[in-house]
Amino acid sequence: MENAEKTKRFWSKGLGAWLYRKYAGKHFSKMHEVVAGQILAKNPKDVLDIACGPGDFLFYLSNLAPNIKLSGTDIAPGMVRHAEEKLAGRATILESAGESQPFPENSFDVITIMMSFHHFHKKEEALINMRQLLRPGGTLFIVDIVAKNDFQKSFWNFLEKITNIRGYVGHYTEKEIREMARNTNFSFSIQYVEGMPKRYRICKLEK
Repeated sequence: MENAEKTKRFWSKGLGAWLYRKYAGKHFSKMHEVVAGQILAKNPKDVLDIACGPGDFLFYLSNLAPNIKLSGTDIAPGMVRHAEEKLAGRATILESAGESQPFPENSFDVITIMMSFHHFHKKEEALINMRQLLRPGGTLFIVDIVAKNDFQKSFWNFLEKITNIRGYVGHYTEKEIREMARNTNFSFSIQYVEGMPKRYRICKLEK
């Protein structure tokens, strides 16, 4: 089975998808709070959440700022369905792979990729696409687990390869995400998520 099909199947059906839909929103609530605060400080008009899953972050953001035009995409049709049900018209939800988004250039002030960039196979290609979608001065938030060194990255990837059920997984280090940002003409900063384990990082890429 191809990686994309594995990803769609894992996140659409079965126990793993059900557990994520049920508990991820609570588990990442602190992360949502911190990132939403940084987004609202920018006073955006249009926000896109890529790999939005069941729509937890978009739902949280919609409660804080109902006037923002929200959009979300996900590769898994099951997650798209649940996000549509959760958002109930508060956001436009579409099925799409992360690397290639179905929107015209200069469509968004802010783009978020929450806990999923390690699933992107062509990361720099995705960043180029994200930069095109952002308006001048726009910001891309990549919120993810970031390895502190090559050993940790290799260990995480090894564990994923053993299970081999979630499709493509390619973890990365802070050095690597900095280099990817530089190669795609983003300015870059990174921070920890206060109150969460240090593997969770907020990477801010500004156009």
